[in-house]
Amino acid sequence: MPHPEITTDPKAASLADLAECIQLLGTRPLKLIAEAAQPAFHESVWHDAVWSFSHDAGAVVDRKLLPFPADSFQFSAANQHSKQDFHRHANVLEIYVSHFPIELVYEKNGAEEKLSVPSGVMIVPPGIAHRVSLQGLTFVFQTVIGSGSVHNDKSIVDPPADLAPRKL
Repeated sequence: MPHPEITTDPKAASLADLAECIQLLGTRPLKLIAEAAQPAFHESVWHDAVWSFSHDAGAVVDRKLLPFPADSFQFSAANQHSKQDFHRHANVLEIYVSHFPIELVYEKNGAEEKLSVPSGVMIVPPGIAHRVSLQGLTFVFQTVIGSGSVHNDKSIVDPPADLAPRKL
């Protein structure tokens, strides 16, 4: 049964193209599936079978995005330059998949905890204040658990006291 809110045709993207585009984006992740293409962020609707992007003088001027208006799922690619604030999602589960190291710093009972893998999968359930650090090309899946949407589910929070910057 087709889902009219998303494409009815298969899509593909080469790792080389994704990695090149992410390098040009600096600290921003590359969204491939999200609520809507945002022209202000040089995104346009992904119509062709193969994903593409355009750049000029080292800056991305267009990148394709597959809109998913239901906004219960988002798929992105990121790398070691993609940065996160310490944050929490109320209803969104995050899954990070990479052949490179992934480190999760999170709050548990007011204290800093760390979890890392040299390569593999990191799953962060809703409600956990955290920050993820990446060391190479990583795929990020975000899905809503229960009700709500991916967009606007993120809240920036203060890190645990032992993560706060120290004054000398």
